[in-house]
Amino acid sequence: MITSFFKTSKPSHYIIFLFLLVCVFVFQRFDTYQTDALPVSYLKEFSAFIVFFIALFVFVFVITKNDLTQNNSFAAFYLCLFILLLPKSLSNHSILLSNLFILLSFRRIFSLKSKTNIKRKLFDSGFWIALATIFYPLAALYFIPLFFSIFFLSSDFFKNIFTVFFGIISIGLLASFHNIIFYDELKFLHRLLPQISLDFSAFNDVFLVLSAALLVTLTFWAMFSLFNIMMLKVSKTRFTFIMLFFAIVIGILIPILSPTKTEAPFIFLLFQLAIIMANFTEHETSQWMSNFMIIVILGLALTKIGFNIQGLLHL
Repeated sequence: MITSFFKTSKPSHYIIFLFLLVCVFVFQRFDTYQTDALPVSYLKEFSAFIVFFIALFVFVFVITKNDLTQNNSFAAFYLCLFILLLPKSLSNHSILLSNLFILLSFRRIFSLKSKTNIKRKLFDSGFWIALATIFYPLAALYFIPLFFSIFFLSSDFFKNIFTVFFGIISIGLLASFHNIIFYDELKFLHRLLPQISLDFSAFNDVFLVLSAALLVTLTFWAMFSLFNIMMLKVSKTRFTFIMLFFAIVIGILIPILSPTKTEAPFIFLLFQLAIIMANFTEHETSQWMSNFMIIVILGLALTKIGFNIQGLLHL
């Protein structure tokens, strides 16, 4: 079946994934390419893809370095499926950049379980999340799993807290110097306060609602199925499961609280959800449920693409 093909990680798999994601990225911007865009617009789009490509590299690195999954391609495969389902999650440049910095913070947060170089990892984590907050203020929610992770560290609680704040202050000073030098002002500070909206009237796209509902359903199903295995039975995976839980909850909250109800903020959910779904597939014995969910995701994604193509043909 489908999952059997990706059961062992191979370079050819990642070539397929990269080709698929390039196609999704270009297709998602097809309306823009149809217009007489300036060269700078194409440069911005190319830069956005480079940011996303680096995020993919960091994603794979975080997984392999911290043993978040076994030696397979499930996580990358699920990520491609989710982006195929929500292609406009790649539409906002600032959010893509913020998500990259969040992934860089995950690289340090998940490695805290080794309890080595703790101060350096906490400083880096605070630094990257603070930088992500500058580009998308709601990314500040990711300080929650970072501060919670400190409770798992056996000593130096207050020193660890201060270490995180030093990372935050470093970004604050750099941003302040940048605005003073280039803009002669510090008015950017008020823009870092997260704006929240609970007006869901913008969620008038049936496919977006169905896609979001499917992702949330998969999230709770996978977390519930893995709770006994990763949280109770195996102590070495407990920290990973708790951090993933916080990251996924925040990934759900950000689109809900976002002032602009679009697909773009869902990018914060897709990477973490891909990891937890990969673990779900690894621990499932029969694989029928994973294959069924993959078929459902593909079916909805291809239906969306079909309607999008039909809409473009009638322009």
